[in-house]
Order: sequence, then structure tokens, then C-alpha cells
Amino acid sequence: MGELIATVARAVFVTHPLHSMTVHFPIALSMVGLLFVVLALVKNDPAMEQAAFVCLTLTAVTGLLAAFTGYRDVLVRFDGEAQYVGAKAFLGATLILLSGGMAFARCRRSRLLWDPSTMVLYVSGFVGTVALTSVLGFLGGVILYGY
Repeated sequence: MGELIATVARAVFVTHPLHSMTVHFPIALSMVGLLFVVLALVKNDPAMEQAAFVCLTLTAVTGLLAAFTGYRDVLVRFDGEAQYVGAKAFLGATLILLSGGMAFARCRRSRLLWDPSTMVLYVSGFVGTVALTSVLGFLGGVILYGY
């Protein structure tokens, strides 16, 4: 039984790229966050906005996790040199700063979505996180599959 556990642990943490296991979280969370913020506006529902805020916060956290695992996989699997790695690092850092900065601002001021002076900027930030994760996902596919 111990050998089976060791084999599975090796497959998960050494053989298999960790980045591909973590990268889907910020992608999904950014898209679901945008969906919740749109639903909050349409239904005028503060609970939906709260769910969007949680998704936004988790986008920043899981984006950081995906960045670390991506850096590890570039070093381990690509010997430190993968196509578009600089662009992905820049876009990933931008995603973490955007989602983290928005989450921090929303934490300090809970009425960002409901205030007419900040509503468009707040929703645009969610759109920006989706755009960034989409481009990051596309570039990841290029690195992995070589378009």
C-alpha cells in the first residue's frame, strides 16, 4: 500500500506538470465572478455581488498559485526556456495585481458596484480578468501544443 501511495504522489507532484492542475481555477473563477457581477446588476442582488467578490478574491489567490506552479514547471519541464514565458509572466502578474487590487478596493469599500461613479470601472475590472485569463490560457496552449 505504501508503494502505491508513493507512486501516486510521484505521478502527481513530480511527473505531471503542476501548473496544468492549478491554472483552471483562476480561469473559471474569473468567468464565474463576471457572471455573478452581471447577475447582481440585472437582479439588483447584493448576495450575487458578494459571490462575485469571493470569486474575485479567489482569482487572485489561485492566480498566485498558478504563477508559482507555472514557474516551477518552466524550470523543471522546459529547462527554464518556454515559448512566450515572458509574456505569460507579465500577463499573470497583471492578473494577480488587477484581481488582488480590485478585491482589496472592494474589501475597503463594499458599495463599489452600486455607486454610479465606480460601477463601470468595477465591472470593467471583471471583464479585464476574464480577458487576461483567456489570453493566458491561449498562450499556455501554444506552449504545450505548439500552434
